[in-house]
Amino acid sequence: MKIVSVINQKGGVAKTTTATNLAAIIAEKGNRVLLVDIDPQANTTNSMGIDDKEIEKTVYDLLNYKIKKEDVEDIIIKTDYNVDVLPSNISLAVAEQTLVAQVNREFLLKRALSHVADKYDYVFIDTPPSLGLLSINSLVTSNYIIIPVYASYFSIKGISDLIDTFNLIKDNINENIEIMGIVLTKFDKRKNISNDIRENLRNVFEGKVFKTHIRQNSVLEYAQDNQKPINFFDRKSNGFIDYNNLAEEVLEYGKE
Repeated sequence: MKIVSVINQKGGVAKTTTATNLAAIIAEKGNRVLLVDIDPQANTTNSMGIDDKEIEKTVYDLLNYKIKKEDVEDIIIKTDYNVDVLPSNISLAVAEQTLVAQVNREFLLKRALSHVADKYDYVFIDTPPSLGLLSINSLVTSNYIIIPVYASYFSIKGISDLIDTFNLIKDNINENIEIMGIVLTKFDKRKNISNDIRENLRNVFEGKVFKTHIRQNSVLEYAQDNQKPINFFDRKSNGFIDYNNLAEEVLEYGKE
């Protein structure tokens, strides 16, 4: 099982868009996929057609021991898009305060997901826009990270902080985690800044920038508004073409 955190502490870089569409397209290609929403905003949960206000139990109940870790399957929701979802809602907003006293608090999510390790080929975790306890749980749990980066200088400014946290986790807790790749989102090749940032990232993170970049495409937003992954909304759009290409790169990663 490959566990992939889609992470960047900067908001508005298409983390949810990337996590949900990669999950749905990779599932469509014949893989068993779990999508974990560990962001209190619950955008991933809603994007997969689940009303976060109507669900009774969420990932927070699992982390907070209201539900036993071995009962994780009782919370997972099956969707119409071939993807299972471990949902979130606003209750997760207090996790940073309430979970801090838990023993081995960095391992809460890892222990929970260990009970479904044999049921999925891929797990994608949509993380919150911060480097707090929830994101650390995601990093401790994951084999890989994907870093979405909006092609602007403000978006890439915080990558060094993320890399510092990544290295801290890798050196002390989870030596098996790797950077799968950085993906440029909302990319506009007509703008010099987009091309400049792409080249800068390729120079700094040699071999770690995906060949595929996600072009600016309003259809991706419409798909989210309609609570559907792009492959179920508009297969002719640039959004589908780009995320399908990215999914192929993800599937090829690590193959000999």
